[in-house]
Amino acid sequence: MSTDWSIAFKPILDLHSKAIFAAGSSSVGKPVVRKIRKAILAARDEQEEPVALPTSLKKAIKEYYAKSLKDKEEADEREAASRPREPSFYKKPLSEWDVAQKLFKQEIDTYDKAQQQSKGLEYSIKYRTGNAREWFNNMTPSQQQEVKFAMKKWNEEGAPEETQAIYRKNNLKKTLEDFAEQIRRTMGCRIVMLVSHKKKASQTLSVSLHETTPQNAKKKFSVSSSGIKEWAANGFESFGEWSKTEFYPSEDSDHAASDCEDGPVLPEIIVDDEGYAKLPLRDGIGLKGQHELIRSIFHTSYKVCTGGSRPVPWGVITASPSNYLEPGSVPTGFVVKDPSHMKTEEVNRLWMHWERRSATNQKLVVFIKAKDADIRVTGKSKKKVVSTLDLDEEDQGRPVPFATDSTERTTQPAAHETTPDDVAINDQYTFLETLSKNENYLELVDATRDLAILAKQNPISERHQDLPTWADWSWSENYLPEDIHTSYATLTASLNKLQTCPISGPSSAMPVVLGIGLLYRESKRVIEYEEDEADPNTPFYLPHSAIDLQFLVALDEAVQEVLCSVVGQIERLNKEALSDDDEEVRMVVEKERHEVGEKNVESEENVVGGEEQQEQEVEEVVQKGRKRKINHASSNLSSAW
Repeated sequence: MSTDWSIAFKPILDLHSKAIFAAGSSSVGKPVVRKIRKAILAARDEQEEPVALPTSLKKAIKEYYAKSLKDKEEADEREAASRPREPSFYKKPLSEWDVAQKLFKQEIDTYDKAQQQSKGLEYSIKYRTGNAREWFNNMTPSQQQEVKFAMKKWNEEGAPEETQAIYRKNNLKKTLEDFAEQIRRTMGCRIVMLVSHKKKASQTLSVSLHETTPQNAKKKFSVSSSGIKEWAANGFESFGEWSKTEFYPSEDSDHAASDCEDGPVLPEIIVDDEGYAKLPLRDGIGLKGQHELIRSIFHTSYKVCTGGSRPVPWGVITASPSNYLEPGSVPTGFVVKDPSHMKTEEVNRLWMHWERRSATNQKLVVFIKAKDADIRVTGKSKKKVVSTLDLDEEDQGRPVPFATDSTERTTQPAAHETTPDDVAINDQYTFLETLSKNENYLELVDATRDLAILAKQNPISERHQDLPTWADWSWSENYLPEDIHTSYATLTASLNKLQTCPISGPSSAMPVVLGIGLLYRESKRVIEYEEDEADPNTPFYLPHSAIDLQFLVALDEAVQEVLCSVVGQIERLNKEALSDDDEEVRMVVEKERHEVGEKNVESEENVVGGEEQQEQEVEEVVQKGRKRKINHASSNLSSAW
């Protein structure tokens, strides 16, 4: 009985799979393939009964890893979509059983219904646990591995950061007070705690001290004497420094960590005489490592522009890259964002673009402008530097939809301050993309743009009388109305109007997408609000907003439903286009046959071939790698978080 070659030589294939998966590339390089092929042939020569190998072993090796990479991508997508957002889910360490029920909910539901149906039972929830256990006990090895990976990740990372922020805001103080009192009552202990957490809005830390309320002493320990006050202050500083390395590891700590692992160390960024980065090699570097290389290349160029070492302001650059980057620094149509959020295909596209620039001795990326606050200026040079940040003459006559703090009216990143009425028509899709980093929302923006392409319409928006007044491109306020924050009923009613608004084309979809995006931006402001760092112009009602975790879950579900509606319109237009094309082709063919008879059969084929090419182009717009997975979106709507 013959043995499959991939099973016989699995140890060799597994030996190289870790590096290949880490690189995240959809294709395996020739040197790696040759190395694996050589190892397999050497192992086969030592076999008493040599295993039959494919005719083209190189091709078979590539196909093997391509399938493995595809399976891994599908597993990653399933993990991200299934990950619970509710922080209470993570209170206790998760078991494989806990994770499997979330990760394979649809498969378990299907198995449960099939089992009850096969036994002739009327469907009842009481049988579900037993059937779910049965499915769990019979998982395939790949499913078991997927569950273990997700369990390890969820236990290490806990709830998503945005839901942690809301839960922390509502529960941290009371939880710490209750804990201190419980320790005092049950064990007779007194306790002092230093607590730190990230402040996502500014990428800084919040450090606080919590202690037992004294029963007999007149003052709390932290303020009981001048010496203790000094000790507490030093403790704050030391704990803050330690927390920085925990929450925001530096490049040095990353390199130190990589030195302790088997993976390759990131290459050093070499700069030219002007201080711009030269393109390093990325062979054998994983996706995260490539993210860091891209970040370093951008940062090196930003240092040349600013004269200092301030971090790259990704938010404002994403909103208006042409205002900050020299043309050609990134590929045409490339969305500039924090490298840690770039997918494999985005990294590869950017890197190939830089390789072409490097081959022609061009600088990889050049900043033509920076945030005022990041410019390092002294004395006489100040006037000159500021003048380079002024608007070009051709820009002075039109509105600046993504103004940065180089203009007088802004002090915060532009995407945070921009109002819909400031946005030019051609910049509306870009503005929508800056409102939130939620993947499903960005997919909705992308789908709306495709719908406009198929409908051959410019990004226009029609006013729907049932939608909230702020879900319109004429809205001129930085924040949503007060009643959105003070009345949960008004908040949910507004979301319901957006969710149920009929969508018949791109013009009716635009205000819905805008309204959802503004809700995401407002939610982010609520989550990231810190009293000690709040802008003086922050509305008084924001700290006590009705926006909570339950609303965020409802908002995510609304996005999925609206996305289904938009994609439904895309499919409708696609079918209509194909139907019209078929009728047009039929008429052309009949006319040709009538006029010139059988001699023009070849011309007829050419006409049909041309129409088929047009159909293919339309199909590419609809299906171009967006992975919308409507069935998956629909299943998410029917499942509870």
